[in-house]
Amino acid sequence: MLIVALLLTAVFPVVVTVAACYDLLTMQIPNRFPAALAVAFLALALISGLPLAAFGLNLLIGLGLLAGTFALFAFGFLGGGDAKLAAAIALWLGLEQTLPFLILTALYGGALSLAVLGFRSLPLPGFLLGWPPALRLHEKGAGVPYGVALAAAALVVFPETRWFAIFAQM
Repeated sequence: MLIVALLLTAVFPVVVTVAACYDLLTMQIPNRFPAALAVAFLALALISGLPLAAFGLNLLIGLGLLAGTFALFAFGFLGGGDAKLAAAIALWLGLEQTLPFLILTALYGGALSLAVLGFRSLPLPGFLLGWPPALRLHEKGAGVPYGVALAAAALVVFPETRWFAIFAQM
């Protein structure tokens, strides 16, 4: 059972990292990434015996963040994939780590936005001219791959979660 829990716990850093890379390269976060996080969380919560109250609280936090991020999406401040990814990440983090996650996401997102704006203010180097991800990222009215900031913040706070303790048991 510990091996299954370990494998399910490994889903979090792997999926979050792949989602960030996908967002950086395509400026999209497909639904399969947040869905994989949600399903893995549910499975891990069931096999680890997460108390119902803790499960409900994590679910409430995830749904609350989904509502908040969709409001940001509705006003054009955030992409829909970013909103769903943030909510799926919050499922895993629970009450203790969601606020640090949000603070770090804002800080990393600001730094990422400045870096992308700086990148866009310079001419694209010749060796990147034929590469679609570089062209997309360099495009002046395009968004910012905020999934990168979400992933960075999530990976920084993840070691402080109850789930990471599963790794310590190995």
